[in-house]
Amino acid sequence: MSVVGIATGAAYVPQAARIWQRKSSEDVSVLTYAMFLGGQVIYLVYGIRFHQTPIVIGMAANIVGSLAVILSALRFRKAA
Repeated sequence: MSVVGIATGAAYVPQAARIWQRKSSEDVSVLTYAMFLGGQVIYLVYGIRFHQTPIVIGMAANIVGSLAVILSALRFRKAA
């Protein structure tokens, strides 16, 4: 799970990079990424609770990726 978890965490990088390149997040659903983040936090807590290091590492990487997209999107969100 560690390698897969880190790889899926890295999958968020292109979206965050695109937001920064375009300086726009109009086509990004912050709600979707927030929901991903919620699930990742729950799974991280599970991994910590049951001492599952691969799950903890994987979810930590995913949480970083989700936060990168969410914070980037909020940074470049245009006021309505």
